Amino acid sequence: MDLDLFRGLRDADYRRRGLVVAEGRIVTEKILEAGLRVRALVCVPSARGEWESRSEGRFEVQVLPRSEIENLAGFPFHRGVLALADRPEIPPLDAENLPAGHLLWLWNVTDPDNLGSLIRTAAALGAGGILLGPGCADPYGRKALRTSMGNSLTRPIRTTDQDAVPLLRAAGRAVYAAALTPDARTPESLPGAGPRVLVLGNEGWGLPAELSDACDLRVAVPMARDVDSLNVGAAGAILLYVLFRPLGSAAPSEETGLPPSG
Repeated sequence: MDLDLFRGLRDADYRRRGLVVAEGRIVTEKILEAGLRVRALVCVPSARGEWESRSEGRFEVQVLPRSEIENLAGFPFHRGVLALADRPEIPPLDAENLPAGHLLWLWNVTDPDNLGSLIRTAAALGAGGILLGPGCADPYGRKALRTSMGNSLTRPIRTTDQDAVPLLRAAGRAVYAAALTPDARTPESLPGAGPRVLVLGNEGWGLPAELSDACDLRVAVPMARDVDSLNVGAAGAILLYVLFRPLGSAAPSEETGLPPSG
């Protein structure tokens, strides 16, 4: 096993070599769930039996002391496993590979922490897939993959541009642009009960006007007057919770924040 593949390489190196790095148990489990080919796996001695059993002979498991795994990972490492696997391809969106259900569409979300956090939130709230517009961070980079808790490996991801709006409409999707504009609606007031697409842009300058104008409506989180904006991850989580709530589910009650009991 070539441990130098783990050591000191940048995200661009892994991308060029067609690899992803799984840091920790949960992301490594997502790699196995996604059916990706594992090239190498190292673990602490106490985890050897588990990972050898999970490998089913498909890949080699190498045991190292925790301190050596921390050196390979490049930071203090506490979950006892580090893996390399083949990087999935991200196909362009078309009518044949459109994911089912609600979709999160990210546009120029350059920060890998924000991108990974939004993918994780979308997955938790039932999104059927992720669309990536121009300028987005790599969803399979180490930081984004770690922040998404591996969910970028188990949700369909497609690349796309502004031309996707007519395709999405033709497939019965309502497309809502997150934008701090005077005509923006609150998420609770948006019409329709079918699958939705939420479009989120760059934290600094939002969405291009042409894309925002092409969407069905604009939506924003109501805020106190002395606050000008929210982090895109926080705003996205609120909007996703309201817009992607399962059809027929009750809204949280005002007193408890929990769905009303029967």
